[in-house]
Amino acid sequence: MELYKEPIVYHDPLLRIQIRSFYTAAICQHGWHFHPELEIIAVRSGTMEIHTPDEVYHLRAGDVLILGSCHPHLDLRKQNQVVDYVVIQFELEAFLDSNMLPFLYLFQESLLPLVKLNSLFRDNPELREQFYATVIELQREHEQRQRGYEMAINYLVKKSLFLLLRHDNEGKLDHNRSMNYAKLKLVFDYVEAHLSDKITVEQACLLVNFSYTYFLKYFKQTLGMTFTDYVIHRRIKYAERLLLTEDLSIAQIAEQVGLPNLSHFYKLFRRVHHCSPKSFKDAILARANETVHGKSV
Repeated sequence: MELYKEPIVYHDPLLRIQIRSFYTAAICQHGWHFHPELEIIAVRSGTMEIHTPDEVYHLRAGDVLILGSCHPHLDLRKQNQVVDYVVIQFELEAFLDSNMLPFLYLFQESLLPLVKLNSLFRDNPELREQFYATVIELQREHEQRQRGYEMAINYLVKKSLFLLLRHDNEGKLDHNRSMNYAKLKLVFDYVEAHLSDKITVEQACLLVNFSYTYFLKYFKQTLGMTFTDYVIHRRIKYAERLLLTEDLSIAQIAEQVGLPNLSHFYKLFRRVHHCSPKSFKDAILARANETVHGKSV
């Protein structure tokens, strides 16, 4: 099986999400492919098949499907049959905020491949209908891009995760499994309070009374990302806020978010946003200006 890594292109620096509509009679769109982003498919009309290494999913109008990070899959349609469907691909970490931390690890696949959640749609028509409606609303918000659509998309992504959690009658997402949020909250608070300073694994270990090795393993299993990646994520989020709210140079911002090496700061920022901090700021301010003047983006 030859695998193709599908490139995911984000057109909005603040929204790490790609939303596309397909109206096609092509038998196969990509061949076997994968990508690190989560994927959600919603079929509006017609029928199609999604093949994974373990299962074949037969989708028709009103059906939805979830594919986890880097999960190989193949999309097939019948010859000469048009299918209308929506594909959403996004980075879960981009929608991370503090009130999601107790549940984030459930969707990181350290405990359960997300593709296993598709049985919830099969067994619960109410969930399938609500989830489908949420995906279609996401696509509509992204297409129309009315004022505040970024907030709507952020909300709807979180709503889709909430629906899975709320309607999990099979216990697949048992939030009591292995999650000691109260203990890790000490670490989260430590990171937030020291984003301008040096943050060490050793200090985090002292806060929770874990050994160095056990802490790193526990943190990765719990949140689905390494402690280092989490700290970088929070520093870049802080940098985003400073870029848009403070009149500071890039060097000053890098210093304030604890990344005084400017080339290293640029490298990490580009890794997240695929653009420079200045390009990020310019794009956001330009869009804000167009919104104020009632122009379409």
